[in-house]
Order: sequence, then C-alpha cells, then structure tokens
Amino acid sequence: MIAEDIQLEVVNRTRMRGKAQVSNYFGNYDRVRDWALSLGFVDGRAAILIRDPRVGDDAVRGFMLVDWLDGKVSHIRDFRYAPYCLAGAEIRFIDE
Repeated sequence: MIAEDIQLEVVNRTRMRGKAQVSNYFGNYDRVRDWALSLGFVDGRAAILIRDPRVGDDAVRGFMLVDWLDGKVSHIRDFRYAPYCLAGAEIRFIDE
C-alpha cells in the first residue's frame, strides 16, 4: 500500500525516502507501546491522531498527515515529536 518512492518526514527528527527506508519506520513504531492511534482531523485535514494509552485520557499528543497517490501512500508527515504543532490546532476525532 505504499508507493516505491514514498517520502517520510518525522518532524524534528528525520527524513526518509523510498519503500525500503520507510518500511523500517513502520517496524520501529510497531514495537512502541506508548501510543494509540485514532482517525480524526487537524485543522480540517484528515489525520491519524496519536494518544498515550498509559495516561488514561484522550489528549492528543501528536498526529500524522498522510497523502495518497494512485491508491498508495505517497507522503507521511509525522508530528509525534513536534508537540508544539498542537498549540492552537483544531483537533477533532472522526466519531465526534
């Protein structure tokens, strides 16, 4: 489901390009236990919202924006490590 020339930006951390590099990103996050993902919106744009299930609240700790091209993921901007991007952002869960 990801394009061969996919681009990934983990804001404040790293940039990756290509299916091989970005596949490692998914593998790393598969091992992380301090996040739960939900679908929602950030400033009206569809997003994946990141919460910490260990905290016991629904506060959003970060988000990811995903772009699609020809039915494949072409670009990911991951704001997990850029919490300052949440300040002033309009965040809404998809089921609200």
